[in-house]
Amino acid sequence: MSSEAAQVSPAPREAPAVATLRREPLEAVGVVALVLLAPAALIYLSFNAGGYFPNTPAFVAIIFAQALVLRTTLADRPFEGFGRALAIPLGALTLYAAWQLTSALWSHATARTLDSYDRTLLYVLALVLFGSVRYSRRQAGMLVRAVFAGLAAVCLIGLISRVLPHVWPTASSFFNSRLNYPLTYWNAEGMVAAMVSILALHISADRAEHWSMRVLAATLFPAVAATLLLTFSRGAIGVAIIGLIAYCLLTRAATLPTTLLALAPTTAIALHSAWDATLLATHHPTSPAAISEGHHVAIVVGACMLGAGLLRAALLPADRRIVDLPIVKTPPAPILRAGAGTAVILVLVAIALAAGGGSFAVREYDSFVSRNAAPSASQTRERLTDPANDNRLPLWKAAVKIFDTERLRGTGAGTYQQYYLRYRVDSPYVTDAHSLYLQSLAELGVVGFGLILVVVFGILGGLAARIRGPDRPLYAALFATTLAWAVHQALDWDWQMPAVTLGLFILAGAALTRPRDGRPGRSGLPANRSLVAFGWLVLAVAPLLAGISYARLQRSGRDLRRGECVAAKRMALSSMSLSAKRPQSYVIIGVCDLEQGFAQAAVPAMSKAASLEPDSWEEQYWLAVAQAGAGVDPGPAIRRALVLNPLEPSLKSTVQLLASSSPRQWEVIAPQLRSQALSSGHFSITNL
Repeated sequence: MSSEAAQVSPAPREAPAVATLRREPLEAVGVVALVLLAPAALIYLSFNAGGYFPNTPAFVAIIFAQALVLRTTLADRPFEGFGRALAIPLGALTLYAAWQLTSALWSHATARTLDSYDRTLLYVLALVLFGSVRYSRRQAGMLVRAVFAGLAAVCLIGLISRVLPHVWPTASSFFNSRLNYPLTYWNAEGMVAAMVSILALHISADRAEHWSMRVLAATLFPAVAATLLLTFSRGAIGVAIIGLIAYCLLTRAATLPTTLLALAPTTAIALHSAWDATLLATHHPTSPAAISEGHHVAIVVGACMLGAGLLRAALLPADRRIVDLPIVKTPPAPILRAGAGTAVILVLVAIALAAGGGSFAVREYDSFVSRNAAPSASQTRERLTDPANDNRLPLWKAAVKIFDTERLRGTGAGTYQQYYLRYRVDSPYVTDAHSLYLQSLAELGVVGFGLILVVVFGILGGLAARIRGPDRPLYAALFATTLAWAVHQALDWDWQMPAVTLGLFILAGAALTRPRDGRPGRSGLPANRSLVAFGWLVLAVAPLLAGISYARLQRSGRDLRRGECVAAKRMALSSMSLSAKRPQSYVIIGVCDLEQGFAQAAVPAMSKAASLEPDSWEEQYWLAVAQAGAGVDPGPAIRRALVLNPLEPSLKSTVQLLASSSPRQWEVIAPQLRSQALSSGHFSITNL
């Protein structure tokens, strides 16, 4: 019996190995699916206004949640990539999302708060999904190439739409002089190009990449640089330079000189051609003369792309000789390299100071602080050399004033726009503070501000800690890209444009996972697999409802602009049945009631809208218009609107118009006020 037992005893030990073998093809398919999902999501967001409107990131969040369900139920070790490096930013980002959701208790703008939470939830899901797979150089490289390819395609299509508008025609935008297609916002377009340029330099210089990818990245670099220039985004150009310099300093790639030799001259020629095309930087970039200039730029940039690719291919053999040089094989000691680098920096600083760099910096700083907007110029490109702050300082000062009202918890996620109008000083209408950090401070207090800093510095610190060994170029590129993004976050609203920010969390998730060090990864789950999978589905409910709700609200707004009030009211009612009620739905119903002559019915609809967002001047204005049309005293509502938006000239004149005590006069004025409001472009129902 003992011999028989010995013969059958190995069977149970081999069963796990068989199961593992059966799961390997499934794991491989899952990794490929993740790699393809990243560029697909980024391209989808880019061609849907950068993902700014709530329904678009909600759809992507649902897809990511479904992917997590599949990974949780099918993978052998679904979260084996989780480790300490990922835990810090992931934990902080999760708490940040939870704090946003909690702020709905005091925000007085529940729908806006939930929209902000849904966007952050997308970033959390991305960090979890792409951080669940253990790190390997091959998989990380595949993902970097995929993200690079997706965003590079966005840049190329944007450039084609500007220089060859007949090949890729686009609708006229409200700021035609700056390239903003397809994201609809030039600074976001520029930030995408900045990130692509850093990744392109890395791929072209990294010897671990296949030669074809290195040549392709070099080929695309001049076109991406031209795209960045034509956005005329000072912030994006500035952080691109910061990121490229950071990569060059950190990578220690011996092939960097040959890469720069191929890219520098060809890119300079492409940029010079785009710079000289002055008609492409006007409000009529599709005029016959501008199209002629665009054709010339297309030819020059195309030739530069070809030249960069050929040069890079020709210099590839030189890379092999460079890596065999003695100084490359046995580099100087770290202390000598640090000393040499410090000496070079000191010499450059001394030269700059001797050339008057100090006084120049002081003048530029004073101009930035003292001038909000640049004087009107005949060419948009002239803004690149103007140090005016472009109304950033008033937005930041308003954020600090809002923070002073609720220092600990803030006013609630998504509420900056409402409170900004009270504190603005001769500034235009905006929806965001143009600074992730200050907007978090205003909306979520010191708690939210601290959490977002932990997220940003947690990612930067985790990437910096891994810039060593054979994967140094990869981590140097990801650190440089994240650094550029983090700096730009202080100047603009990339957080509200998932087409820009989602890619960063995808790459960070893949780069900060546990390495394949021979030790087993996390095999179990904190609960039953089915329960965890169900949890992902529960998380997807909020974006599902919010996305469908906002999509129907958008359709309602389009119907209203076409004058189809029956359809507009039907879709507005439908949008309210799916998630937190949006005041715009009630406003559209009320406006339609007014246009159809049912002023008495419009009053309760506008009252409901005002109760949903009591600190919004728009709803108070519409309530006053409805009350005037119904012959009810509109004085309290219109005066409340003026308190909430004291610098709005139309409100001041409206207060005077409605100052009469005659109901008949109110009824006569109401249709005029309604018509002016709908054509002003200052109301959210006309900008859905």
